[in-house]
Amino acid sequence: MVTGWAMNSYTVFKRTGTHADTLAAIGAADVLKQLEPRIVEWEDRFEVQLRRRLLATDLIDVGPGFCYLERPAKPASRSLGKNTARPDGRSGSRFRGVPCASPSDNRLYTILARLKAYAGPNRVIAEFAKMRPEDWTKNLWNSFQGQREFVFSSPLVQLFNPHSAKGYALLKPSGTKRRDKTKDRWAEPFHEWLRFRGYFEGCAGWFASQDLRLFCPIPADIPYEEFASIVCSFRELRLGGTGIKMDCRAVLGLTRLLVETAKSYRPPRQSVRGVWVTHYKDMGQAHTFLSMEQLAIPDWFELRTEADEQSWLRALDEHEIIIRRLTDSHSDEFVLLKQYRRIFQARREESIPELVNFLENYGCLLFKKRAQGHWSLPQFTVAGVAPILEPDGNLRTVLRNPGFQAVSAAIRSSTIGAQAARHSGKLDHREIRYGLLSEIRRAGVSSRYELLKQTLSFIAKFNQEGIERRSAGLRFARIRSEETEAFRTLVEGLPGSMPVASVLCAAATCLPGTVNREEVPIQTLQAVSA
Repeated sequence: MVTGWAMNSYTVFKRTGTHADTLAAIGAADVLKQLEPRIVEWEDRFEVQLRRRLLATDLIDVGPGFCYLERPAKPASRSLGKNTARPDGRSGSRFRGVPCASPSDNRLYTILARLKAYAGPNRVIAEFAKMRPEDWTKNLWNSFQGQREFVFSSPLVQLFNPHSAKGYALLKPSGTKRRDKTKDRWAEPFHEWLRFRGYFEGCAGWFASQDLRLFCPIPADIPYEEFASIVCSFRELRLGGTGIKMDCRAVLGLTRLLVETAKSYRPPRQSVRGVWVTHYKDMGQAHTFLSMEQLAIPDWFELRTEADEQSWLRALDEHEIIIRRLTDSHSDEFVLLKQYRRIFQARREESIPELVNFLENYGCLLFKKRAQGHWSLPQFTVAGVAPILEPDGNLRTVLRNPGFQAVSAAIRSSTIGAQAARHSGKLDHREIRYGLLSEIRRAGVSSRYELLKQTLSFIAKFNQEGIERRSAGLRFARIRSEETEAFRTLVEGLPGSMPVASVLCAAATCLPGTVNREEVPIQTLQAVSA
């Protein structure tokens, strides 16, 4: 809100529907960081809220905000001539007070060089070097007051403005050529500079098979100093694999940073709403914009106490270990990674069913892999999964039902548990029922009647096996009649939209309790060994 010659907030409207708007807000906060700004997102805009009104004197020490990027060296045959002279105002390896950088200095400058996006940032520094300090400060002040012009002009670049890429709105805009400049008439130099600064302070990127995956966290309501520190740590994450796996691990890693570094207890999504993920495809001569989407920060638990924080960290560790172990070069595991990424949706009522489906499919894949002798994939824990699912009333009813708990434990004992017992050398393990999970899944798709029929048939066999084990002097377990009736009543009383079979398979392939799966041999972590 502008008030005379001072203001206490700066607004960036969401004009593009891309990370360009987010970068401009982050850049404005970076310029005004001496006023301890806070970035707040609204439906149609970002507001950079200041601790006090901005004065012209606050801008005296503000510089371009980034280094001059040395262009890749040209071949000797092309480097001779008048273009070899250093730019005006440059002394040694620096413009006036502004250091130079090379593409190898850090990943952000590598990205800038690979995408040939350095012309605009370099132009800002070149113009800054030519200007008197007071003229630069005056331009800044006038621009914050609404002046459209700034100290430079440059074409729109897809790294900072994905909407400027050919093909974003049309496959091939009519009447354009390779070097068409008509889109540049929409450029606002001051906003472009803010986006440059926002890129260096608010973005992280990783290369996957020469393609670029650019991540831009979206502030929701967070002090800029805290946000910049989190993004700095976010860039240090070691991510690899295909873009799908990279997305999953990036969101989990960013969420963990939000939980660990928060100065007050609040759910991470209240600080950072999500992350823009933009894919730039390597076309040989250049990279081109391919796709863009938003992934939401998980909204799993409350975060009000130290116990809540520990619950978050345990769950994030569990998910990170499993996603890291999934191999994206195997088609069945790659499909699971794609399904897992779909849980990062803004609406909880849409993300939770996706998580249930993932847990079901992951459990069945785990059972299959272990039958083939592959034990690298760990299990989820019931204690880690249940708190995420139980805020949904129907799921809470299912998971806390004693009949459901007894049946899922029996299925675990006859599938994953029996496998683990055999793998650890126990000869008295239960019969491994390899087709059981598939049969339950098929019955669940068919009807509730078929699900009950299949489950009751399994219960009868399970109890008969328990009688035989007791006669042989072995440990045994059975499902009591009241537990069977509780399960029947549950299945018949739930709404038709509730995927009972999916929840049953998911719970049956999870470990009860919490464990440190990095230290305890996985084959010993079965609760039901009878």
